[in-house]
Amino acid sequence: MLILNRFTAFFMALLAFMTSVFGAIGGNARRGEWLLEGVPEFGAGYYSSALYNTGVGKEFEGSGETEPAFSYMQLIRRTTKRDVKNYCEALAKAGYTETFRSAIENNEAYAYEKDGRGVYVYFNAYSAETRVIDDCCNTVSLAEFGYSVPDAEKKAQPGVYQFSYPYTDADHPDESVYGNSGMMYIILLSDGKVVIIDGGEYKHSTDRNTAELYRFLRELTGNDGTSPVEIALWYCTHCHSDHMYLFNKLLHDYHDKIVVERLMFNFQPESVIEKEASVTDLLHFVERYCPEAAYVKARPGYSFRLQDAYFEVLYAQEDAIDATDASWSFTNANDISAVLRVTLGGKTFLFLGDSDLIPADVLMKKYTYLTLKTDVVQASHHLYNDLPKLYRVIRPEYVFCPQSKLRAETEPMAAYETLRKLSPTPKFFFASEGIVYGLTPGEDGSLAVSETPVDCIPYDGTYNC
Repeated sequence: MLILNRFTAFFMALLAFMTSVFGAIGGNARRGEWLLEGVPEFGAGYYSSALYNTGVGKEFEGSGETEPAFSYMQLIRRTTKRDVKNYCEALAKAGYTETFRSAIENNEAYAYEKDGRGVYVYFNAYSAETRVIDDCCNTVSLAEFGYSVPDAEKKAQPGVYQFSYPYTDADHPDESVYGNSGMMYIILLSDGKVVIIDGGEYKHSTDRNTAELYRFLRELTGNDGTSPVEIALWYCTHCHSDHMYLFNKLLHDYHDKIVVERLMFNFQPESVIEKEASVTDLLHFVERYCPEAAYVKARPGYSFRLQDAYFEVLYAQEDAIDATDASWSFTNANDISAVLRVTLGGKTFLFLGDSDLIPADVLMKKYTYLTLKTDVVQASHHLYNDLPKLYRVIRPEYVFCPQSKLRAETEPMAAYETLRKLSPTPKFFFASEGIVYGLTPGEDGSLAVSETPVDCIPYDGTYNC
């Protein structure tokens, strides 16, 4: 009994000391300081010691004219689904209206709005972390971003297409005219609209190649030229120039022949990683040629439908931020690639952008094969980044390769060798052969392959916008 009493006295003394230093157990001193001004406090878990600036939307950063609206995030460790539910209830009591909710496996996402101000709440089940974002960049509600018209006239058979332009390789070594990166994917919807993912570098973006892109879009959508080609969405994985210049050129040269209805990207602020000049070009062209396009920042967990296609953002820059102090470990925009999964006709397509080890690790921790197993994958970073653990879970039947086939086979590229080993007869489609390869889901569960030639040329000095 004496020993027990001494132990109790020691414990109470220790508790008193800890309380005097850190505050009461469960109190705000242990939890940390809530830093998102104007956003209701989360009220559970352990708050990060700083906010993370997730950047702006389609506004100009550092223009000097007006201060852009930066979107800040507070991270909370040691949280549960019950904590998130309680927080959502608190938001509702505070007058916020729920505009979106989704769950991908055990990960949950919610969006709320009040007086034009958005709050995005994302729960990562693996890490037991919650991210609360003062989501001030969007021009429309998340609920209003997508669309689906069940009775719409079917004008086309939905499919996914990889645009083709010249790449550098052993037969084309002149890097002043041949690009060694760049990618563009086009999703055809049944109502005749398209979704464009990324673009190409400036060496791909000649007058002639842009004309070929516009011609292909018209051919694909059955457009006779009497009305604009309708682009339901332009989605950019990250802010490297080889993923946007061809789209920039399309906006510049054909703005009177196309309509861009929606934009989605999630670019980091300059304070994290400096953005390339192509981003400034993009924002100028967006402001000038499609100012009414709806914009939503691609957040992890956000999902939406565009007619036949269902889109899920599996990873974005917010996923790679330390929940203790809001620090970041990535060194370039490749690791900020917003990973997108698209479901079309019962088939899944995974667009990795230029993802490297950081997003691959996050994806493997957040999701199981139920989410990551994919019918078609876009080989990450033009086959430069080898992601063997992730690719073994994805195990694709088809691989879109935004790279030269000759380069992949003769260097050889480690990622190509990894992907080749995943199945006995993997089907690779390279973007260097002057052929737009298309994959169209069939009602029987198959994927029909189409080949459409395009006459794109090496750089001739005509990127003049």
